[in-house]
Amino acid sequence: MAAQVGGVLSGSNPFHYNASSPLTLFLFQTCLILATCNLLHLFFGRLRQPKVISEVIAGIILGPTVFGQIPNYTETVFPASSIPGLNLTANLGIILFMFFLGLEVDTAFMKKHLKTALSMGLATLAVPFGFGCCLAIPLYHNYANGADTDRHVKFTVFMVFIAVSISVTAFPVLCRILNELRLIKDRAGIVVLGAGIINDILGWVLLALSVILSNSESSPVNTVYILLCTLGWFLVYFYPLKYALRWILIRTHELDKSKPSTFATMSVLFIMFISAYFTDIIGVHPIFGAFIAGLVVPRENHYVVKLTERMEDIPNIVLIPIYFAVAGLNVDLTLLNSGKDWGYIFASIGIAVASKIFSGALVAKVHGLFWRESLAVGILMSCKGIVEIVVLTVGLNAGIISKKIFAMFILMALVSTFATTPLTQLAYTESYRKDLNKTLASKDTESGSAVEEENEESMEIGLSKNSISSFTDLKSFHFRQVVTVLNTTDSISVSLELLNYMIYGNTKDQTTFHSVPRTRIQSSSSSISTLKSNRRKLKKLWSKSNDDAATGLTAIEEDSLGFDFLVSLNILHLRLLTERTTDLLQSSTLYNDAPHFAPNSDSIIGIFDIFSRLGKVPFSSEVIFSTIREKALNIVSAGIHENDMTFLPLKGASYEFKGSVVLSDEKYQNFNHIYSHILGINELSSGFFPTLTGLKSNLGILISNTSSKLNVDRFSTRTFSLALPNENLTSSDFLALYAFLLIFYRGKHSSANLRCSIFVNEKNRLFSDHLFSTFENLDWLREEDIDIMYVKTERKTVNDTLVTSFLENVTENCMSIEARDSLEETTFIMAEPYFTKADPFCEEVKSAILHSANMRFDLMLLHHYTCSEPESMEPTKSAKEEIVTSVQSA
Repeated sequence: MAAQVGGVLSGSNPFHYNASSPLTLFLFQTCLILATCNLLHLFFGRLRQPKVISEVIAGIILGPTVFGQIPNYTETVFPASSIPGLNLTANLGIILFMFFLGLEVDTAFMKKHLKTALSMGLATLAVPFGFGCCLAIPLYHNYANGADTDRHVKFTVFMVFIAVSISVTAFPVLCRILNELRLIKDRAGIVVLGAGIINDILGWVLLALSVILSNSESSPVNTVYILLCTLGWFLVYFYPLKYALRWILIRTHELDKSKPSTFATMSVLFIMFISAYFTDIIGVHPIFGAFIAGLVVPRENHYVVKLTERMEDIPNIVLIPIYFAVAGLNVDLTLLNSGKDWGYIFASIGIAVASKIFSGALVAKVHGLFWRESLAVGILMSCKGIVEIVVLTVGLNAGIISKKIFAMFILMALVSTFATTPLTQLAYTESYRKDLNKTLASKDTESGSAVEEENEESMEIGLSKNSISSFTDLKSFHFRQVVTVLNTTDSISVSLELLNYMIYGNTKDQTTFHSVPRTRIQSSSSSISTLKSNRRKLKKLWSKSNDDAATGLTAIEEDSLGFDFLVSLNILHLRLLTERTTDLLQSSTLYNDAPHFAPNSDSIIGIFDIFSRLGKVPFSSEVIFSTIREKALNIVSAGIHENDMTFLPLKGASYEFKGSVVLSDEKYQNFNHIYSHILGINELSSGFFPTLTGLKSNLGILISNTSSKLNVDRFSTRTFSLALPNENLTSSDFLALYAFLLIFYRGKHSSANLRCSIFVNEKNRLFSDHLFSTFENLDWLREEDIDIMYVKTERKTVNDTLVTSFLENVTENCMSIEARDSLEETTFIMAEPYFTKADPFCEEVKSAILHSANMRFDLMLLHHYTCSEPESMEPTKSAKEEIVTSVQSA
């Protein structure tokens, strides 16, 4: 006893399992399991695989298949006497998981798409179920009631369970795949969501039936009693208790709170544990009671999202991974030592995947989807994932299947889940989706009026010619809209400040603007079909407003000044998609909201909605749930027009607070230092900017190096300075000049306290002459209003790295002492003329980014997208043929 109290210092062995103190070995097992799971997920996550793949494979590696072959490993690390402790923790995790799964079932969505969801769900369950029954016959004769089973299982029980294992679909994994592939708003995604819910519910019912049959096979009368008790319990929960819980939560104002109270959370958990306890004691399984409890929680005001956010972290991070790892520990692939075993493995994989694809694709085609869309639906419905692992574990613990069959079907689940994402991408490619959405857009246009079609075409033609490559173009160039990409909450303040100068500052009466009625759209995905549809609606509203305000158009045509155009604002909110259940619930909840959503659906968008109302600016929005590595791809795939301005605010240098002292003198050593800092603090992947080079629109990147400092005087004079270091001005330089003049023009008319200056390469001595001669007839731009300074450039380089950059010359040699002291109130505007995938930023810009971070001023980089020929709106032949064939058959 003394040695045990003293621990390892007294000579006790921490790997010796002691029943009186089981925590020691349990903690080591937990650390080993979680570390292995997360290390594996670093690899499988890059392949877009769900975390359950890593968790099960971690269990297989730690189990008898791999590490178990090491002598004395199993007896030391996972002794048989310690497994009940792991199982208890794992079962608690799976009970909570099933409760969260019940929260994900949206009955309102099911009712809205009941016909499609019911037919697809039943078909993708019935066909695989039938094939599963056929597969159960040889499996039963070859593997059931073997030496490794403790009980005799009847064929009917075995057959039902094998059929359920073949026919289930993993709804949680399915939601995550749809989000990652940006399919949740496509027609195929809508069908899959509805069918997945139906398939999931029916699958759990059938699994419960197989467990009931297994637990009561000695007495058929008990089967009836258990079924009646289960049905009665469901009715009690789903009707009286559901409405009573909703009434109580409304009366106590719980649904209106930003976070559920401790008492409400405890009450819901109490309801869940009672339900799990009841279904366990009547002979079903506790997970079914937890699932039923999840169905009764009200979804109003996003309550299920707030409730899940409060309680999900520990189960998702610790308990549920232990469950799936323990499932992997039970897999012994060494038992599969004959050709017959592997023959049945391949047969089960083929039947499980092919039957789902065939039935899903056929029913989807009946509902009007194209063949490749239908094929994608079938592939997605073949995903097994988490649900299959739970089903198999329940069957193994109930003694319905042997360890050999368990190992076979675990492999089947892993292969079918692993193949879902790549097969979907192969069948439903990004290029095909674009062609298909263009085809659908063309079909919608043909059904509209000829006037609308003509207006849209003329707008596209007009916008395609809106380029900027000379001083003359400055007068007519304008943005169609500013698409602001919000990545983190830290970018809100800097975004609003700059947008206030660029689009919110009204220069004249509203009747002189090109005006667009307000349109507000929200989605949970960057589906191109959705974006096209929204843009088309915006164009129609634009055209209509132009007809209603002919005088405004006349004024614009006479002046032809691009600064007078009222630019619309589109907010693209990138919300981080993690492994948390909350993200899945939020994405599905946002999707199910009405198109004209309330601002409280997304608090950040609500802020910009208020500002757009105050500024009378046309406003629209999109919400995209994205992983870190997919952020740039989501922006590129968002269908932004080449004449839009994509505005990306980023947080740059940060201030460190130690006590009451602000440390602002920290210097970044080189560009790589500040570059890695920018990627990290903005939650961007290393390939973000190289991927972003594929964006086909104008791009503005604002790096804010002052947003985290609290003592900046927000009411002092704001300074905007334009830096033009290039000897020959590029289109990006003219874009930077246009943005600078736009800020100056609107700031001057709104009486903003601005100071504006331009720093030009000394070799462009005629710059001021060209600029002022272009706007000589206008009284708002005078030489005394803008300071233009010519900077002598000495490009000294060491090892091809710029030593003294243009911006350093400006701040050190060309600015007054007063201006240098107010650098924190200064925003420099500069062009990035190249922005190539191999190296997104040129040496001059790299030096500017580093210098702005060290000197603590904001830097806005602008790149102009040039396209020799606008992208054709004509769909490809394959998509055309499909829609023509569809119309003819109809």
